[in-house]
Amino acid sequence: MFERIKLIMTIVFTICFLAYSALIGKFYDKIHISRTAWIVICVILTAVLAVVFIIDLFFKKQPADPDQKEKE
Repeated sequence: MFERIKLIMTIVFTICFLAYSALIGKFYDKIHISRTAWIVICVILTAVLAVVFIIDLFFKKQPADPDQKEKE
């Protein structure tokens, strides 16, 4: 499950990065999308990335024994 979350986080980050790159480079005009709509897309992707990151932190395995933590 953890590997799947990491994969989802990587994919969402990549899409989010490309969306912001398109916003900065004004490529949204070439695909005929308004700037406001593109900003909304970027905000939604950023929120999804934050949620996936929080889920990853929440489900991260914590060692029950402090000695076990030193072994890793």
